[in-house]
Formats: sequence, C-alpha cells, structure tokens
Amino acid sequence: MRRSRAAVVNRQLVIVVCRGNIGRSPFAEAVLNGELSRRNLNEKIGVISRGVQGTSVDPEPVKFSNITYYPEMYKDAKPVLDALSIDLSAHVSTPINEADAKAANILLAVDGKTREGLASLFPDQVSKIHLISELVNQNRDIVDPEGVSGADKQRQIFTDLRNIALAGFPKLLVLLDVE
Repeated sequence: MRRSRAAVVNRQLVIVVCRGNIGRSPFAEAVLNGELSRRNLNEKIGVISRGVQGTSVDPEPVKFSNITYYPEMYKDAKPVLDALSIDLSAHVSTPINEADAKAANILLAVDGKTREGLASLFPDQVSKIHLISELVNQNRDIVDPEGVSGADKQRQIFTDLRNIALAGFPKLLVLLDVE
C-alpha cells in the first residue's frame, strides 16, 4: 500500500548524525525506527541518518558506503549487530546537506565534534541540534567504532548507543511534542 503524499509530508523527521554515516548513525537509525514501529508511530515520525564527512567541516569523502567494507571493524561489530537483529549491509553512507537540516525537526549528533560540525554547517538550525546522550540527561560522546579493535569494545559502543536510544526515546517524543 502506498502512502499518500500528505502522510509523508506531515511526518516529523529525526536525523541521527555521526562522522561518516558508516556505523553509529545508521545503527541508531535502525534502533529508533524499530522502536517507532513497535509503538506504531512510523506514520508520525521518521528517522534517517547522515554524516558530516564529505561536507565542508570534514571534506574527505567516505571511502566505502557501509560498515561491511571495513573488514576488522565489521568482524568485531557483526556479533552484536546480529544479536540485535540489525543489518547495515544495504546502508549507503550519505553526507548531510542543507535540505536535510532544514527538513529535520531534530538533529541528533552522536558526539560533540559532530554537534560542533552541524552547528558550523547549519548555524540557523542550531536549536534543532542535540547530542543523543542528552536524551538520557548526559553530555557525553558515543565513541567512533572506526579504529577501535576488539569485539568487546565494539559490543560496548553499539550496546551503549542502543541503550541510550531506547532509554531516551520518551524524551525524544517530548522534544518532538508527540503524545
């Protein structure tokens, strides 16, 4: 069944942003969309992910489109992704642009550097920018899994991100003013 254009236009949009849009933000996108589905809120809210890499604040383009092309990181992360039934293999890394930022109701940065990058790129959208950890009343970064070796460390990063996204989901709904 095809959604009407009005239904799509009236949906609120959350964009989760990390550096490369390879691991953290697509993972958080999957977790949040899963929770939206579980709560039957997908008609009201949509979640997508983007990265700041490939923009003026981090101009080096992303080398590969998703986590599966980074063999060591993927080997270490795959067990936790599988345990959580999250498949990132079809994800395509996408840098954030002005149209995305304007369309978003909320921009969730996974770390302070990303938040600063978003503020620099989109100074007129600063009121929309939040650290994802703020959803659980914290002010801390989710470590970038790139360059982090070991399955235990990858499990810790992705489990931490999942726990924050799920525990902070009610606050996200408050920020979006959704009942």
